[in-house]
Amino acid sequence: MAELTGVFYSTRGRLIRTGNGNAAYFSLLRNSVARKVVRLSRSLAQVEAKYHAERHAKRTAFFIEVPLPASLEPGFTIPAARALPAKPCDRKNFFRGFFLGRGSVNAPSTRYPLALVAPTLGWATILLCLLHEAQVRAGVVERAGQHVVYVKDAEGIARCLQLMGGNRAVMEFENVRVVRDVRAQVNRRINFETANIDKTIGSALRQVEAIKRLEEEQGLEPWPPALEEMARYRQENPERNVADLADQSNLAK
Repeated sequence: MAELTGVFYSTRGRLIRTGNGNAAYFSLLRNSVARKVVRLSRSLAQVEAKYHAERHAKRTAFFIEVPLPASLEPGFTIPAARALPAKPCDRKNFFRGFFLGRGSVNAPSTRYPLALVAPTLGWATILLCLLHEAQVRAGVVERAGQHVVYVKDAEGIARCLQLMGGNRAVMEFENVRVVRDVRAQVNRRINFETANIDKTIGSALRQVEAIKRLEEEQGLEPWPPALEEMARYRQENPERNVADLADQSNLAK
């Protein structure tokens, strides 16, 4: 039941009068979540929820109506300060419901933040305390008049997914994250090697040009034999660095 109340409070749900009593009424933006809420109400509350879609200019909203037995109504009417369940298992379910209602997480192939849009600052504080209890670093920011609780680091996001029971999602998230990290390491290594190659080739070309200029002006014969030999090696191998040339000619660098 805590999961259903989490969805209710996250979406600013309200109670409405029906022919058979009261019903929890709220809206969702994802059809998959709306269908899950209908299944939850059927399995947990033993009631048949109703929902319908309304299409607007930019999005479709799904309105849910869950008939409430009298014994369940208190769970949908208590203040936010007391709505968070006391039992750890119920807290996890409540957090999962809250995430289903107003949460999102980006794929790690793009960026990391996990976010939950809180209906009020009080709710944002409650969520922040819940995450801190789970040893997840989180913050709150006001965006477009709404309070958003966010988690940025990958470990914290994985911990949140575990907290919600999304073990499969954790595996997918970690797989994508590992691929991204490996790709980043490879790119850094390639950039490093490319920079070194560019530096070596640039230096070698300058040396070849200098040797050519000196050879035209005075020739290489007056030079000491070792230096003359190295100059010849450099002209013949412009792509190699000085250390390789020294090893090839058995000379000190």
